Amino acid sequence: MVLMKKSEELKTAIDIAKRAGEILMDNYGDITVNYKKDGTIVTNADIESERFIISMLSEKFPEFSILSEESNTGKRNLEDSEYLWVVDPLDGTTNYSIKNPFFDISIALTYKSKPIVGIVYYPFQDEMFYAESGKGAYLNDKNITVSDKDDIRESVHTFCHASDELSTLRMAEIWKRLKLLNPKVRQIGAGALELSYTACGRVDSFMMININPWDVAAGTLLVREAGGMVTDFSGNEFDITHNSILASNGRLHKKLLDIINCK
Repeated sequence: MVLMKKSEELKTAIDIAKRAGEILMDNYGDITVNYKKDGTIVTNADIESERFIISMLSEKFPEFSILSEESNTGKRNLEDSEYLWVVDPLDGTTNYSIKNPFFDISIALTYKSKPIVGIVYYPFQDEMFYAESGKGAYLNDKNITVSDKDDIRESVHTFCHASDELSTLRMAEIWKRLKLLNPKVRQIGAGALELSYTACGRVDSFMMININPWDVAAGTLLVREAGGMVTDFSGNEFDITHNSILASNGRLHKKLLDIINCK
């Protein structure tokens, strides 16, 4: 087995994510839930994890900007910063709040909106997914690749959407069309983890509408480096400023785009 030579940025992100994972596991089952203005929830564990991650990234890389879900630190620099950390300190907060173990920490480093380093840490199973641009994708130091399935009916698909009415209705329409072809359609509730599962072949696609950069920045790099394809719903090459995402093993991509767009 040939191990990737990790950059300092990747090694730091992995270490920080593992330590943030300890924070989440220490708080698991004993949290305080509050609600944001948009109706989504935030817990004390989100805040504690975020404070730790931001403090460590700021200390190690003071010249880089940071965009994080709960504080939106650095959001004003999303367009003009060359290097930007994009952080979700607890992806899958609703799962976490009800003791559903599918939650993760997602950290990406982007250069001009393009992810160049990405990690997704699944603390419940101590699984560290990571990638660097041009170096492949890995799970706990073992190289991973997307699946080789090419039949919509024999594959597994995951999805997510924002809580607004338009996003919900659009995804419901897509879900109905896909579900009629294949009952193996799942909403796991943690977008970064679903992208990681696409990268390692556990599932065959992930789609989402009305996304935020922290939802997908790390996971999209994982899928691409694992040999998959990532576009928006129109089939354009995806970057973190887009509003929709389809990530797949590549073999199913056009078929899924046709379903999404009623072709």
